[in-house]
Amino acid sequence: MRRSLFRKYFLVLFAAVVFPMAASGISNTWFSYGDQHAILSALLRSEATSAADKIESFLDGIKIPLGSTIPEDVSANAGVKQLRLLFLRVMHQVPGILSISFVDGAGAERLHVSRTGSNRTEGGADRSGDPAVVGARTAKVWYGPIAYRQGSEPSVTMAMANYDDTVLENTIIAEISLKPVWLIVSEIRVGRSGRAFVIDQTGRLIAHPAISEVMQGADEKAALALRGLRDAIAATGGTAIASRNSENERVVTAGAPVAAAGWTVLVEQSQAEAFAPLYALLWRTGGLLLAATVLAAVLAYWLAGRMSGPIRLLEEGTEKIGAGQFDHRINIATGDELERLASRFNQMAQELAESRDR
Repeated sequence: MRRSLFRKYFLVLFAAVVFPMAASGISNTWFSYGDQHAILSALLRSEATSAADKIESFLDGIKIPLGSTIPEDVSANAGVKQLRLLFLRVMHQVPGILSISFVDGAGAERLHVSRTGSNRTEGGADRSGDPAVVGARTAKVWYGPIAYRQGSEPSVTMAMANYDDTVLENTIIAEISLKPVWLIVSEIRVGRSGRAFVIDQTGRLIAHPAISEVMQGADEKAALALRGLRDAIAATGGTAIASRNSENERVVTAGAPVAAAGWTVLVEQSQAEAFAPLYALLWRTGGLLLAATVLAAVLAYWLAGRMSGPIRLLEEGTEKIGAGQFDHRINIATGDELERLASRFNQMAQELAESRDR
């Protein structure tokens, strides 16, 4: 009975101290995680959106002057020389343009001006089945798949169709270097480990701070993983999610679309760095809980002893009085009901002793 009562008091007192502290620590950690994740998600999404806006501006900076190369009298057989001068002017204004081609409404190439290859005038090549020509018929501005060239940055084809009412008059096709996009993502820094990269609709890398990663962008396995990551982020409404990067490192990633081209900017940061404040909080909380547990155990042991001790003295005293030791006195100085009960037992023992002596 004595051991059971002590254990009962000990467990109750211990739980009364430890459980509230543990609940407080766990809830505080949980809410801190939610707050940290929300802040991190907003930061990564902000960086991704900023980069996406810059890429949109870069593409607009090509689309607008490219559209201006089409003279108003193009339907009246504008001179090839005039077109060539217009193309050269635009390529001077926009260094990112590698080449420009002019295809008439019948699908024949009339002019091709290139920075790196040969120029062609009135080549007459049939490009009616060219994906750029076909794509521009259905889209106001068409962007082709990314082209990877050994020893050089990737490029993309942009095509714009010009209509007279519903009749296709001509198509302007430009090959665009993606080096400016690489410069945009290379400027993004989130902490020490954060970085940004851009993927196309198929998940292939367009731009990455490590150019070697881009040159491996045609890797279908890597593209599949990035496409899945993009879709998972889109399913959450753009909120950052936990994932693993190409180095198999645990990271947190958010994204933003480049709507004009169908690309996506992804920004990632390692979980170790992103949640470092939370991990520090966990260590502090764990240390405090451990210290509180030890203190609670000591305090509960002491209080349980203080509470069960007088009861043990009462039990021992009643056993002796019951055995005929009427001169035994129970000494309890707690100032409460237990002390008064001990006094009653002492008085009863005295009365029994007097009655026995008569």
